Order: sequence, then structure tokens, then C-alpha cells
Amino acid sequence: MIGTKIRELRVSKKMTLSSLAKQTNFTASYISQLERNIIQPSLSSLRKISDALDVPIYSFLTFEESQHVITKANERIKLEVPDSNIIYEFVSPMAANKAAMPKMEIIYFKLEARSWTSEEPLVHAADESVFITKGKLLAYVDDEKFELEVGDNIYIRENAMHKYYNPTDEITEGLVILTPAIY
Repeated sequence: MIGTKIRELRVSKKMTLSSLAKQTNFTASYISQLERNIIQPSLSSLRKISDALDVPIYSFLTFEESQHVITKANERIKLEVPDSNIIYEFVSPMAANKAAMPKMEIIYFKLEARSWTSEEPLVHAADESVFITKGKLLAYVDDEKFELEVGDNIYIRENAMHKYYNPTDEITEGLVILTPAIY
């Protein structure tokens, strides 16, 4: 579990709960709850912790190593972001899979009706392509707004501020392809 990995990495770097909390601007109690797998971190929290521990974010996630990887639908690694209405499922191997050494990641997502992917726009050092398989999606990229329907795709260059909104009363589903692999 993610909390166990956080604790292992923190201890291996000879950091205390307090020092990790100070570097991330979280409380020691919050870090402790994470490490005991009582709560799950948000993606942004995981990024802060990975920065403080000086490790890539994928260090917290495990994946069996294999040259060729099959991901069964019921065995996907799921990331449910706390206090959000989106669920991510990793369809492809993650960057942590050193044997496969993926150069891209494919992530299936479900976004609840009338909800945002995140409160704040995301920015990352990977090109992103979003393909809609069900529903509609509004993509806000830098200062532009794009409407996507089933079969539509948007390609976003790295380091562009972006977030998405489902304007319908139904769940929107799709695929996110990132290159290079960042998770």
C-alpha cells in the first residue's frame, strides 16, 4: 500500500515524521495516518511527499516486472483521489515498471456528473492526449475552452495548465495518454 511505501522511504532516508511534515507543510498526524494506510493521499499530496523524499512519484506504487505486460481490467491499479469525483485506472504499465520501461502511460478515467477533475489546473512535464469514450467533457487549457464528445480527442503539450469538467448528468469516461510516463 502507498502508506507503507511512504514509511519505508522516509525511514530509509533517516527522516522523522516531523521533518517530513515540515518539508511538505502537512501535519505529523496526517503523515502518520498516511503511513498507517488509514487515509489515502491526493495526487498533489503524493507529489509533495515525493519531492520531500527526493524520489519519483512512482516509487510509492508497485507493479510486477515483465517485458510484455498484460493488464486485466479487474487488475488495474486504481487511483481514487480523495475529495474528488474522478477515478483513474492505469491501463498500461507505470513508469515504476523498470522491466517494461514504458515511454507512455495510458490511464482510463471516470468523471462523475457535473464535476471537475481537480480544483486547480494541472501542469506536468508530459504531453497529454485525452480521448472520450462516453459522455462529454469540457477541457480548459491555458486560456481556452474546448468541448469534447464521444470519439473526440484533445492533444495538450507539456507544461500547459489544464483541467476538465463534465457538464452532463451522466458519468464521462475516456482515456488519458501521457508521454513520457510520469507516474
